[in-house]
Amino acid sequence: MGDIADEIATAQAVVARLRVVHSQVAAWQAEEVSLMTALYHLRREQQLECGVAYLQAGESTATEIGIALKVSQRSADELIELGLGLQNRYPATRDAFADGRIDLARVRAISKVLTNASDGVLDTLEAKVAAYAEKVEPARVRRTANRWIKEVDPAGQAERRKDAEADRYVTVTAADNGTAVVDAVLPAAGGEAVFERLREMALSQVCGKDPRTTNQRRADALVALADGTGRLVCQCGREDCPRAITGEVPVPRKALVQVGVSAETLAGLQDNPALLAGFGAIDADLARQIARHARFEIITDTTAATAVTGETTTATAATAVTGETTTATAATAAVTGETATATTESAPAATESAPATTGGVEKAGTAAELRYRPGARIARRARAIDGSCRAPGCQVPAAASDLDHQDRFDHTNPAQGGRTTEANLGARCRRHHRLKTLADNHANGWTVIHHPDRRVEWRTPTGESDITTPEGPDYLFPATPVPPVTAAGVPDAEPLGSVFDPGVAATDLIEMVMAYTTPSQRKAARRARNNK
Repeated sequence: MGDIADEIATAQAVVARLRVVHSQVAAWQAEEVSLMTALYHLRREQQLECGVAYLQAGESTATEIGIALKVSQRSADELIELGLGLQNRYPATRDAFADGRIDLARVRAISKVLTNASDGVLDTLEAKVAAYAEKVEPARVRRTANRWIKEVDPAGQAERRKDAEADRYVTVTAADNGTAVVDAVLPAAGGEAVFERLREMALSQVCGKDPRTTNQRRADALVALADGTGRLVCQCGREDCPRAITGEVPVPRKALVQVGVSAETLAGLQDNPALLAGFGAIDADLARQIARHARFEIITDTTAATAVTGETTTATAATAVTGETTTATAATAAVTGETATATTESAPAATESAPATTGGVEKAGTAAELRYRPGARIARRARAIDGSCRAPGCQVPAAASDLDHQDRFDHTNPAQGGRTTEANLGARCRRHHRLKTLADNHANGWTVIHHPDRRVEWRTPTGESDITTPEGPDYLFPATPVPPVTAAGVPDAEPLGSVFDPGVAATDLIEMVMAYTTPSQRKAARRARNNK
């Protein structure tokens, strides 16, 4: 019994110490958020005095914090926004956070629930919610606080709902193993409509012998809605499939994507990874699949080898921009003799005149270098080599970024200023384009220095610096070849069943129901059940 008692006492001591450490970490997190917010106020005041626009003053703070702490700009933005809320709207939450009584996760839960609450609701509930958060986990904080808000201010719920709907968005971020995560916040009715449509397609457009799970069908249905086909193709493989498409099979639109891959990999001689712009590395087999529908344009390595960019695109919608930016449209793909990339790029505006070329390459020192907007070929090459925005920690794809002159273009005398050449153009997202422009105008304390080999040094007002290198060359011109093992293709993965998947029998039954019940009838039935 003595050993058991000792173990219990030891466990109790460990748990007690764990609580103390967790509280200390929370207090340190509170101080970190407070310091980030203080730096934001300092930078904002300095930039306003220098004439920076009111809505943009201080936005470089997140990039500065990212360089200093090696965190993402998005994380810094979120913490600064949270700190502003704690300063101006949530005093009880701020005090509990600073004392270590609640941690960052619970503070975020409180902020999320109370963001659109009126001052009157905050006066009534904020201290109560902060005290409650000391006793429960973040999920329960959100649920209970939401209920309290509706009880205290039922009339304001419609306004809060509209404010929340105004924050709707859709984002796509990279996941592991060549997949992506689609995240969206939609109005409730819109979200239900999306899911209902995906469910309908997953159940009514394929037969019960389709090998995919319901989750896989819904995912494929979302892609089918995006690529213009608008329907699923049953994969049962039977000639007498009752859900077979009759007539012309819809042809999906080609995706606007940018992929960089060496020519050796494209030819199956190597298996070096490829670069999918905005996502990161993808495997060689997937790159070759994308390249099947791409056209190619030569991109030359100025040091040793040759490279290529292959771009899959179709028609394009140009986004003309002013200032130090190029027109963003969709363009076509590219390839070389030794290295290649599959990519979707930006082309010049329709009114832009073509640069003088010899054998497909622009002449150095011609009038093309003295025009502000680059030609399509130079724009594609610069974006393919940069890969993404050149600011530290920024993952905005080069195809969605501006092309900024590294050395400023002189509009009054182009021959005297930075010329429009591949070496003098760099990818900048709109936010970091503004940062660099303000730095050039000595309006934000930053210094942006351009080194050889397209290296860019970003130096903060406090002297911290970070040097970024172009992302594309490592994929276009890989230094270490990877032996080919996937050139003959990779077999499809065996379909994995799910304990939550209804299976063939249930799917067949649901098909019968779907065949005789319209969506409006199903919605009416649901409303009737909910009103009982």
